[in-house]
Amino acid sequence: MEGSSKEQKSEETSEKAVVPSHDLNRKPRFRWTVEVHDHFVEAVNELGGPFEATPKNIMKLMDDEDITSDHIKSHLQKYRQSKDIISTPNTSKGKFLITYSITIYGQY
Repeated sequence: MEGSSKEQKSEETSEKAVVPSHDLNRKPRFRWTVEVHDHFVEAVNELGGPFEATPKNIMKLMDDEDITSDHIKSHLQKYRQSKDIISTPNTSKGKFLITYSITIYGQY
């Protein structure tokens, strides 16, 4: 009985990135899960940050068949907008404090 409750919990926590649409004429909705977003951030950082990374290069690094160019473009735009660059008192050496906020679906 214990094993079945563990299996049920793991099924509940694993969310799919592609959620079926109720409208048959629309493509399935893509959801940015924590895992997919983390993969996105890794790709962006590998490409030099959000302002140097391009959607095409991010797609190549992520190599996920569920993600389209439009998904990447939209998420990158939101990611760039969420980057608040606040200069610190020690800006003479080019140090900045970077914070961001973005909505990611999944468990934390």
